[in-house]
Amino acid sequence: MPEQTATLPEELKPVASRLTGPCAKLAKLTTALSELIRRETSFLKERKPREAQQLHGEKSRLMAEYKNTMSQLQVNEHLLGSKDSAERKYIKFLTDRLREILRDHARIVLRLKSVAEGLIKSVGDEVAKQNRPVLAYGKTASYQIPRSARPMSLSLNQVI
Repeated sequence: MPEQTATLPEELKPVASRLTGPCAKLAKLTTALSELIRRETSFLKERKPREAQQLHGEKSRLMAEYKNTMSQLQVNEHLLGSKDSAERKYIKFLTDRLREILRDHARIVLRLKSVAEGLIKSVGDEVAKQNRPVLAYGKTASYQIPRSARPMSLSLNQVI
């Protein structure tokens, strides 16, 4: 599937070099998060969950920094300039691109999750079918349920 991320409009290209302070940090973090999540998504598409899992530490660190920087900018909104400034448009462009990448990532993760759950359910159903207790007639001509029969369940406890 080809990448569908938009390219930076020409009028916003000089803005990146003008950003300072928390605005520059937010732009840098948004770009880094976008690239990291894009890499993680490609690992998941290539069926390499171990490589994707190795990115979790860095992703958690970047997300925490992103959250702190966003909180700082929400309190000091004036740092972004006026409502229709080029700086705001640039940050909005980066944020929209991040959202697009996150939507693609969520779609892949949900698809893999449903496949894994289906496999676990089918294995559990097969185990339960093969371990089904044999019902026999007892002394009173009623079904006798074996005492050793216990329900079985199977679960997968791994985070991708």
